[in-house]
Amino acid sequence: MKKQNYNLKKLLLTVGCVIMAIALCVSVGFNIYLGVFFMKQDSYLQSTDEIYIMEAGILRNNLEYADGKQYKIKYDFTHENYGLLKSRYNIESTAKEGTEFEQALRLMNEYAPRLTHKGDYDNHVPISALELLEYSLDNPGQGINCRNKAQILNEMCLALGIYARKVWIMPYSRYDGDCHVVNEVWDRTLNKWVMLDITNNEYWVSENNTPLSVLEIRNKLALREFCTPVEVGDKTGNLQKLKQKNIGDFLYIAKNMVYTQYCAQYTVGEANDIYMLMPQNIPTNYELIIAKSSIESSPLV
Repeated sequence: MKKQNYNLKKLLLTVGCVIMAIALCVSVGFNIYLGVFFMKQDSYLQSTDEIYIMEAGILRNNLEYADGKQYKIKYDFTHENYGLLKSRYNIESTAKEGTEFEQALRLMNEYAPRLTHKGDYDNHVPISALELLEYSLDNPGQGINCRNKAQILNEMCLALGIYARKVWIMPYSRYDGDCHVVNEVWDRTLNKWVMLDITNNEYWVSENNTPLSVLEIRNKLALREFCTPVEVGDKTGNLQKLKQKNIGDFLYIAKNMVYTQYCAQYTVGEANDIYMLMPQNIPTNYELIIAKSSIESSPLV
């Protein structure tokens, strides 16, 4: 009898263990299924379309600009450092011939991969191309941020007689401390400003492959019209496919297009006065608010 009781207890214990093991497997399997199922769904954080809808909505709500003054931005083509830039770095040979946009594009493509990006760079080197190139060029251990990369490209363009300006593109959230800095050059053939992003070695185009300015990009993003970043060397036969390839940069730039800042003068180093182009829906006590027409107008006038 004792042996029978022992065998029964042993059997019950075995059955119990088997049942528990089966229950555990079912539970784990069900949780895995739920995880896989919901991962396949486009959740808010996973869907790039949803992120863009949010960003485009912010821009659309701030599409119109506040009234500003007709400030005249100045461009210096005579600084003594320009001659040193030409002789030390052979920028004329790099830029070659062509439109202003084409020359600036060649300069960007040459120097973008040779300047390591460091987002938390502390700006301790004087903000001028010669000092920054000496510090960072071909030196991955001494990276610089977008602000300083844009300064290098800007001075190179000015040295070649190209109207160029550095533009701060800024986010909406007051809690967002991350902005971006790009360049614009005035192209006489296109008769407008064109944006260049030396940090990402990119420019932006419309659906018909026309290079775009900062404000043109902003307007298209707000209205959800087609535009896309193009990395130098990208094939532009299928722009929709190219947009998906560069979707990370697309969303990053869209996030930072709410308002823009400009130097009062572009030369070696940064001018002390900064003009702001502000949406009318964003209150500010800043005094140097520039009119949109001043930003869009030709520097040749």
